[in-house]
Amino acid sequence: MTLQLAVARGTARGLINGSAAADYGDVICLREFLLREGEDALATDLLVLAKTMKPTAAELSKFGPAA
Repeated sequence: MTLQLAVARGTARGLINGSAAADYGDVICLREFLLREGEDALATDLLVLAKTMKPTAAELSKFGPAA
């Protein structure tokens, strides 16, 4: 496991359990990285989190809707 993946997994867990905060774009980018790395369960949980967020029009334009 790379250091980048270890940090991403820890960050995702913090976001999911509410001990860390991030904006919509960070959640989407982290989800995409975890999907590329085969971390499907964490990526799915981040998708659920992203769907509960209220992204701005600019964030939706840049990152697209959570899907």
